[in-house]
Amino acid sequence: MRTPLVLLPPSKGKAPGGDGPSLRDQLAQDGPLAAPRRAVLEAAVAAAADLDDRSLARLTGVAVGDVSVQRDRLAGLADAPTMPAHRRYTGVVHGNAGLGSVDPSRVRADVRIVSPLLGVVALEEPTPDYRLELAARLPSLGGLGPYWRERLTDHLAELTADRRVWDLLPGEHAVIWSSQLRDRQKVTVRFVRPDGRAANAARTKVAKGRLAAALLRAPSMTPARAARDVDLGDGWELEASGRELTATYRG
Repeated sequence: MRTPLVLLPPSKGKAPGGDGPSLRDQLAQDGPLAAPRRAVLEAAVAAAADLDDRSLARLTGVAVGDVSVQRDRLAGLADAPTMPAHRRYTGVVHGNAGLGSVDPSRVRADVRIVSPLLGVVALEEPTPDYRLELAARLPSLGGLGPYWRERLTDHLAELTADRRVWDLLPGEHAVIWSSQLRDRQKVTVRFVRPDGRAANAARTKVAKGRLAAALLRAPSMTPARAARDVDLGDGWELEASGRELTATYRG
């Protein structure tokens, strides 16, 4: 069996700047996702010129009062510098997973981050500083979630074949899964309260990052072993059932 695949959500927080190639130059190279990525880039740049403030706020996930900064950022996105994805994303999940300090060439699990701009990105892939919401719509492409689900099906089929897949995506980002991929060896992780409802989002992000860090240290981890050995922090209990891992916060 191939090394496991770990799917993580993106983060709103991103490191600024970068010394990598511009996004335009990066997307000029051929690759399985080059064409849809170029289409999203073109549509995002056009949206910066065409959308009113309220619509652009929904697209970028900011308050209306902060739209001017995001408008300028989207307008210049093609020429934005890049840095490797593992350094770009600075959210709670990624920080607790320790992604910023890893050497991607030495990581024994295949970690991919879902991106409304780029589909899915590997840790070492050049990524710009951007703000887009996967649940939002681009006028010329429609909803970004359905757009990427259709265009990622073949790519994910190849990525997920003959390997354990740790799905650490929240509902908004799990939309990328096509019904054609239901037979994959996917481990679903639920973060809940004792009554079964979703656990506090901030606590969940910390726990999810700690689980991802454990998977990087021990990529052969099974759900049963994770339930026995992984420490998500005070108040959390883990229980495995087949391919499902349930993290319950009882603190």
